[in-house]
Amino acid sequence: MSPTRVLLVPILALLGIAPAYAGGTEPGSFLLFPEFDNRPGQATYLTVTNVNGSTTSGSVRLHLNYVDAANCQVVNRFAVLTPRDTLTVVAAAHAVGVERGYMWCYAQSMTGVPIDFDHLIGACLRIDGVTGTEYSLPPLVLQGVPGAGLPTDVNGNGKRDLDGVEYERAPRTIYVPRFTGQSAEPLPRGTASSDIVLLHPLAGPGVTTSTAWLVWNDNEEVFSLDTSFSCWTRRSLLSVSGVFGAAFLAATNDDPLEVVGAPTIETGWFQVRATSATGPGGSTVTPQVFGFLAERRPYGAADLPFVEDL
Repeated sequence: MSPTRVLLVPILALLGIAPAYAGGTEPGSFLLFPEFDNRPGQATYLTVTNVNGSTTSGSVRLHLNYVDAANCQVVNRFAVLTPRDTLTVVAAAHAVGVERGYMWCYAQSMTGVPIDFDHLIGACLRIDGVTGTEYSLPPLVLQGVPGAGLPTDVNGNGKRDLDGVEYERAPRTIYVPRFTGQSAEPLPRGTASSDIVLLHPLAGPGVTTSTAWLVWNDNEEVFSLDTSFSCWTRRSLLSVSGVFGAAFLAATNDDPLEVVGAPTIETGWFQVRATSATGPGGSTVTPQVFGFLAERRPYGAADLPFVEDL
């Protein structure tokens, strides 16, 4: 640690200001948890924590929105977080009767006005009792734009606009830096199977979102495909396209020396870009998309993708 950093942190602590570190996710006013699963044998624990310690302005009202993947309808819940308070819920207890979907929440004043309150952090723990796997994910965190304590509904439309004016922009493109070549069910021992979760943040019922994919093998050879979904989806990579298959990748112009240290394992990477969305309110050619890759076999793991809003 440099001498500058050693001196800077105590000074900022005395001022009540949290130092920002490059590459880290900072607290925000809007959190999007890309998955919960309340089906039998599944459990999801969602946590939201208020890192603000002010005794005069540190309390916040939280509006939680559970989106049902089946119809994009929303179940609303509210909570108050006092300074340094944390809230953990079992999703099945909050979203009663909803099997699967995603949850987004945002900061409100104590009177219910959406505000810029960049002090919220969170975590999600997913437990799959059927496969005996589990993984933990942070939410997508977006900061407010208007300024600390100010209302975020700038255009007065009563919606949370993830447009760079009210909150930071939600992504239009996601990048997954690695996937392992997939095998078909029933899976031979030691082979890989992964799922992709995709959602259109805050889309209403009846909206169909189209996406364009680019998939690279481990030697820069690229393949393209298109898919669409409504609201929220989770499906296996092989059901998306055979280009994710281990046998297909082995037959391409791949690098025989990768994975370094385990060259028999086929890998690649991919991007997903939202290209259009059509629904009852019309259509747009600049929709947003978010999601993540969940590895089910041979190990359970997941991580958020890298994102761009272009």
